[in-house]
Amino acid sequence: MLATETKPAEDLAADAEKQPMRLPAEMRAFWLGTLVVLLLTLAAGWVKYREGTSPYNWNPLSDRLFFDLDEYPGTYTLLHSSAFFNNIPDKPWPYPMWNPVAYPPFAAAVMAPLYAFRIPGLLYLIVAAAWLIAILTWAVRRLRRAGLSLKSSIGFPLTVIVLSFPIARLIHQGNIELVVWMLAALGVWAFWRGSNTAAAVLLGLAAAMKLFPIVLLALLLPRGRYRAFAVGIGTFVGATVASLWWLGPSIGVAWRGSLHNVFFYQGRRMAELSLPSLASNHSVGEMVKVAMFLAHGSPQKMTLPYYASGAALLGFVFFKKLWKLPEANQLLALSTFMVMLPTISYFHTLVHLYAPLAVLCALAIRAQKAGVTVPGLKTTMLLFLPLFAPFTVLNFPRLLMFCGLLQAVVLMALFLHAAEYPLELPGERGA
Repeated sequence: MLATETKPAEDLAADAEKQPMRLPAEMRAFWLGTLVVLLLTLAAGWVKYREGTSPYNWNPLSDRLFFDLDEYPGTYTLLHSSAFFNNIPDKPWPYPMWNPVAYPPFAAAVMAPLYAFRIPGLLYLIVAAAWLIAILTWAVRRLRRAGLSLKSSIGFPLTVIVLSFPIARLIHQGNIELVVWMLAALGVWAFWRGSNTAAAVLLGLAAAMKLFPIVLLALLLPRGRYRAFAVGIGTFVGATVASLWWLGPSIGVAWRGSLHNVFFYQGRRMAELSLPSLASNHSVGEMVKVAMFLAHGSPQKMTLPYYASGAALLGFVFFKKLWKLPEANQLLALSTFMVMLPTISYFHTLVHLYAPLAVLCALAIRAQKAGVTVPGLKTTMLLFLPLFAPFTVLNFPRLLMFCGLLQAVVLMALFLHAAEYPLELPGERGA
């Protein structure tokens, strides 16, 4: 009779360590929820299609490809002239080519290479594909290093990228938010690695393209990185002034033209209350507009009080609550606030929420390794699902159900959640 060999306890422990770690329960719930949202989107789309509604009601990508990118090709032939900022009366290009650039100066400068390229849409797709491949590669490597199986390490981030509507909508529209997202996400990544100056520069550049990412510079304050914070503000100012000089024909002309175009667009959108805006604008300002219209008031008169109140609220919550909470809370709160405060904030701005989601996934993995549960973590992650869902599954005007308003409520819930539940392992602070 052959003797049965048994492995020592040390070898069994080593073998157990080699086994891939199971995907944490919070990430499994989010993954399952993503698939459920996909099925609901298909079901809602089929019902709306059978009812004979317009394609826009059941196909969230039914409008023209590169709609945003196609707004400015004519305008950019007038670059470096005063007509670039006021080209409608000077040379009325046929729509969609004549529009004044409704972005801050640095964004207008960054967009110039797109229109200098023979096929702007092709260059945009190349940049977008390179960025998404880089994100996927980074996520797979991080998950594999954390001990997850190859299947989970690839499947989870790939599912999030492919099935998330904000990414699909961003690329379909050809919106310059892609570059803002790249700068802001890289800034957050640099911050998490402790490279505060690099983070400040990247976030300052993102803010110079669209003002709202400037709130992310507040991440540096609880750490006492005041010099880096000043570098971020200086980068924002420097990029803006350099862009005004480059856009020409003079800094004064470019400054006045940029201010007029940006605020004219903001004012026009603030005065608008339509089914498309209710479906697509997840700004809390949209709720203010609804209240003002019901009260027969003028929403435009509320613009300054609205922004002042928002800034005061953020200051109070940040210094009163978030200052002493983990950095994950601070990132989540600031990210949700910066996409829900602007009076105009459409689907593609929600891509800025992938950075805090990645931080929450890392926290879930650490919690599973430690054998503990982080209170409120699963609920927080599940709140991302309606934000990443296509508007067709949440928009039913006949039932007075509008995607934009619902997402605004979810964003407020996320903000409050971040201010209440410490996103850290029990007994741990600042790891």
